[in-house]
Amino acid sequence: MIVTLAAGIGLVLVVVGPPYALWARRRLRRTPGVFACRLQPAGLLDGARWPGTKRHAVWVHDVLLVHHGLALGRCEPLGVATATGPVKGSRVRGLGDRPVHLRLHLDDGRVFDLAVRKADEVSAVGPFVVASLRSA
Repeated sequence: MIVTLAAGIGLVLVVVGPPYALWARRRLRRTPGVFACRLQPAGLLDGARWPGTKRHAVWVHDVLLVHHGLALGRCEPLGVATATGPVKGSRVRGLGDRPVHLRLHLDDGRVFDLAVRKADEVSAVGPFVVASLRSA
């Protein structure tokens, strides 16, 4: 009885899981203000490739919510104190020919580099409009 129940639950997860993951990813990506990005600790890979995982992010006031995972169900909030840009960066795959690089200084003292498509620059700077004016 328990084996049959476990097999049934496993079958439901295998059948329902992938379509749900695709639906959840599509739903988040279509939310206004969400942009694709790559994020890494500042200076970690100077001149090298950026991390292979593309993430999706959205600003809520001065907090950048970075979504990742199979269904983009994991969310990492990053409280940002300041953002500066443009930052000289290395080539970033999957973000077009001329991605924009910004440096995010977090409230807890950590510093991250953020890369986004040129078309998403306005969304990426969020409440830090001064960073976008410097890149013009």
